[in-house]
Amino acid sequence: MIHDINSVREALVFLNQWPKARRGPVYSCAVRSCNAAIAGQMTTDQARQAFVGFARIAGALAKSDLSPLAEADQKLPLSGRGP
Repeated sequence: MIHDINSVREALVFLNQWPKARRGPVYSCAVRSCNAAIAGQMTTDQARQAFVGFARIAGALAKSDLSPLAEADQKLPLSGRGP
């Protein structure tokens, strides 16, 4: 199943549904980052980067999101759509 994540709140909902047995430090960082962005303590782009890092490590990105153009500082769509 592919989830289309379009906001920090949607990312947080996705994270909260993640299986407890598969949660770890990168998951916790993503959750903290999303909460910080919602509270205005971090930019949404920073929270997005943390979420994408989690999704990459967890193997949760759609194949179309793993394009060779998604390197370094370039933005990486979570569902094949731009931000």
